[in-house]
Order: sequence, then structure tokens, then C-alpha cells
Amino acid sequence: MICATLKDAKAKLNKLVEYAAAGEDVVLMKGSRHVAAIVSISEADLELSARLSDTKAAALWQRIDEEIADGRTKEWKGHEESGA
Repeated sequence: MICATLKDAKAKLNKLVEYAAAGEDVVLMKGSRHVAAIVSISEADLELSARLSDTKAAALWQRIDEEIADGRTKEWKGHEESGA
């Protein structure tokens, strides 16, 4: 594990990122306290959820409206309905 103070991290950020990308644990410290970490991420970590096209989104909202109209889906009116 590599520990660096914030002052050191500012001066050596590129190198610390290289260490993290190589799999090293990099911990940032403020004084004697551990306050943050620099971690490696992969493309899979950044994978975004599928997005709906405008046409598919319109179809989804139409289906929801139909389900509310015929009682298959109940429209949530707010926190007071949850019973909490």
C-alpha cells in the first residue's frame, strides 16, 4: 500500500495514478488520517445502462399510462401513500 499526504499527492499525482492503475492500493492522508483512495477502474466499471431512444421512451410512457388507466399499475402520489 502506498500512502501519500495531500501535499505529496498534489506534487506526484501522475505517478500515484500510475501505481493505482497497476493495481497498487494508493491511500491519501490528511495529517495522520486516511481520507481517500485512488483506485483503478476498468471499462466495465464505466459501463452505462442502456438508453432508450425517444421512440422507445414514448412507447414506455404510453404503456405506463395504459396500465394506470386500466388499474394494472397504481400511480404513486407521494410519501404519505407508503405508510411510512
